[in-house]
Amino acid sequence: MAQSYEAYVPVYGEATASEIAMTSPQSINDPGKIYVYGNYLLVNEKNKGIHIFDNADPAAPVSVGFLQVLGNHDMAIKDGVLYADHLGNLVALTTNDFTNIQEKGRLPLRNWELGVPPPSGFRFECVDPDKGLVIGWKKTQLKNPSCYAY
Repeated sequence: MAQSYEAYVPVYGEATASEIAMTSPQSINDPGKIYVYGNYLLVNEKNKGIHIFDNADPAAPVSVGFLQVLGNHDMAIKDGVLYADHLGNLVALTTNDFTNIQEKGRLPLRNWELGVPPPSGFRFECVDPDKGLVIGWKKTQLKNPSCYAY
């Protein structure tokens, strides 16, 4: 008899979903790392990108925008260059006061998992590379899913 589990199924996206782009401000839903650089505050939105705030007045930060960097979990910044993980690559982006973000370069990271990895500790539907890039995960009930995230 097939057993049902709370699990995740991959959400596949088009190549445009993986583009690095500055977008309008968004609410913070699943924050990760926080970084302060000059008068800016950067807050990671796990797997989605980086919220950028003008932090000239730390008592009242003002949202500048959201930098879409799919698969992002980590970042560092030095000398006006933002380094971030992005879908199996380490990318270097010029900041230019976060008004004109441009990619300077990228290095592939080893052992990447075809897009955004599933939440750890859950069963999931295995990724089918023929369906495209995994841009997220949706929680559902699955019968005997064959993959597990440690």
